[in-house]
Amino acid sequence: MSLPKYILSPVFFALSLTAAAQLNTVHAKTPEIQTQLSVSGAVMTNTPLSFEQIAQQYIKNPKVVGKARLKIMFWKIYDAKLSAADGLWNAESPFALSLTYLRDFDGEEIASRSIDEMRDIGYEDEVLLAKWYEQMRAVFPNIKEGENITGVMDENMHTHFYHEGKLIGSIDDKTFTQSFFGIWLHEKTSEPKMRKQLMGLI
Repeated sequence: MSLPKYILSPVFFALSLTAAAQLNTVHAKTPEIQTQLSVSGAVMTNTPLSFEQIAQQYIKNPKVVGKARLKIMFWKIYDAKLSAADGLWNAESPFALSLTYLRDFDGEEIASRSIDEMRDIGYEDEVLLAKWYEQMRAVFPNIKEGENITGVMDENMHTHFYHEGKLIGSIDDKTFTQSFFGIWLHEKTSEPKMRKQLMGLI
């Protein structure tokens, strides 16, 4: 059963991760997109990493900042968890956001809703948004109930995506990183209560 549009908005982390790609391969739609995406074959062949192990690769002394569950009416959407150095989130320092989905979601639709959320927090360059949509569509796989997607911002403000503990792609664009994670962490997020919970404010 499909959810109403407004339910598919908040963070669908880009819930999105689903493009018809195998977990150990990123399919870029165009050469331009392919240059923006990178996958580490060494990591892909290793045993899946836990959220804590992923965070340790990018963050010094990572600790959970806060946790939240997105629930709209009687729909449970996902459980979210934010980790940062010493448990203190800073928009300019590495952090990791984990989403464990409580429903099935289509990756392409998640990418589309993510773009809608980016518009709502103030990103208006439609050419850039279209480019980001194609990049997310190329990286994100279909999500099944119980699966996890983790997004990481590294020290260069690049974004790395993990599905079930395996690296599936990276987008080396600082503006994308700010916009994407802003879906959850920007002051204009559509889910202000979740933002406060993730930041450990409530």
